[in-house]
Amino acid sequence: MSAAGGLDLRYPIGGLFTVLGVILAGYGVITRGNTAMYERSTGVNLNFWWGAIMIAFGLLFLFLAARAGGASTSRPAMDDPEGRETEARERALGLER
Repeated sequence: MSAAGGLDLRYPIGGLFTVLGVILAGYGVITRGNTAMYERSTGVNLNFWWGAIMIAFGLLFLFLAARAGGASTSRPAMDDPEGRETEARERALGLER
């Protein structure tokens, strides 16, 4: 399996949500005194709260990716009869490197 095939997508997705959440929550903190800006949302600082939710979601993904570690759901070819047949056929044909 190639290195890209073993990439756990939870790492980049978790990192993306965490970084964007920090930016959005930071913007909410910076603009918290601007009441005119949050007038349409009945005074709720949506930038801060959605940023906090995005941070929590991103950290959850990073935690799940780290907890999974190197555990992979793929099976090596030699673990089942079909894989052993394929490996033997490729070896006989000289297809292996």
